Order: sequence, then structure tokens, then C-alpha cells
Amino acid sequence: MLATKAQYSLSNAEEYFKEHLQVGDYYMEGSRVLGQWIGQGAESLGLSGVTHTDEFLKLCRNLHPTTGERLTQRHNGTRKEAGKDGNLHDVANRRVFFDFTFSPPKSVSIAALVGDDRRILEAHDKAAQVALRQLEMYAATRVRKDGETSYRLTCNLVGAIFRHDTSRALDPHLHTHCILFNATRDSVENRWKALEPYELLVAKKFTEQVYYHELTMALVRFGYGIENNPRGDFEIRWSPRN
Repeated sequence: MLATKAQYSLSNAEEYFKEHLQVGDYYMEGSRVLGQWIGQGAESLGLSGVTHTDEFLKLCRNLHPTTGERLTQRHNGTRKEAGKDGNLHDVANRRVFFDFTFSPPKSVSIAALVGDDRRILEAHDKAAQVALRQLEMYAATRVRKDGETSYRLTCNLVGAIFRHDTSRALDPHLHTHCILFNATRDSVENRWKALEPYELLVAKKFTEQVYYHELTMALVRFGYGIENNPRGDFEIRWSPRN
């Protein structure tokens, strides 16, 4: 499954990073989860390897992770907007990041975590990365010209991935959060701009199927039996002999 959620609150985004993304899980027996930078946009900013706290938080604040300068034109803040009650309310003026979360079927989590098959963990990591490279091709930004608005593909993302192994109820639940920051490099205008998510969301189902395809191919190589479901996902039906 591929779930998506946008984070608008800067304080909530920073808290989410410190208290959830970085927190170790039960089955991995780790006290801290080390994220990894991903995406051509991240490379353009000089980001690679392990995700460091100061870099992540600067991007949350719409700052260049090295220079500390403002990255995109619109900074995090609030604006007045009329609510359903007819009154003006303060609302977030900028998305901080998007959380695209890859999760395999339950039987895969059980085989990997309860069955202690670490090959599945590696296959899950690779499948998520392959899917994200495909998703990156749909990265875009908004273009305003002569009073009209259109979208331009930029094909670069600034992302950080964090693998976890439990649900909030501490059940075995393998999943990877891919945090996509609200910034992309527009090569035509030669500057960083806000990420337009429309094309990414349209490509969500395609990206999910890329992830499933890569993962099932690996599971079959490992000797697992796969049964496809009508809704597009699958389950493990038998395990390889030891």
C-alpha cells in the first residue's frame, strides 16, 4: 500500500521527525532510526547518506541545509482565510512536506519480522527506492504567467526515507516513510520553487504497483508463494522450506 499525507504545521512536522521518524521500533531492537536522503533534488543540495537532524529541520523551515538561506520564495507562515462559519481564521500558508508511506501486505511483515527473514527487509527497501525513482519523474512546480497557471515537470525531489517495523499498536508492520519536502529545482527558471503535488498524486497507484512488482519478484526468488488479490495487492500463501 502507498499512503499519502501532507504536513502543514511546522511545529508538528518537527515533532513528527523527533518523536516518530527517528524513534526505534520493537522488532529491530534499535533506539534510533537513521533516515537516508533520496532524490535528485537532495543531491543538488549536497545531501547524501544518513539524514542528519540539523539538515532535516532546516528543510522543514524552508532553509537551505548548508547555507541556511531561504530555499523557496514562500516561507512557512499563516494567512487569513474565511471558514465555513463565515469568520476569518489563521491557516497554514505552506506545506512543510508530504509523507508517502510504503507498506507491504500483512503476511509479508510477519514473514520478515516474526519469521526473521532479513532478505525481505532488503527487498522492501529496494522496492521502495525503485518506486520512488519512478515517482520522481512526476515531480512538478506551478508556473504563473500572463495571469494563467500551468505546471512544469521538474523531475527532482528532496526526500528522506525512514524504515519502521511496527504499527502504533506495536504489531509487526513493516513500512517506510518517504518524506518529500515542499521544494523542487526548476531548471527553466534556475531556482528552487514549491513542489506541486498534483502529478505525484495522480501517479500514486502506478507507484504503488511498481513497489508491489519489485517486492513480489524478490519474494518469488526467495521461494515464497504469492497469491494476487483482485484489489491489486497480494499475500504470501506459503514459505520456502528451510
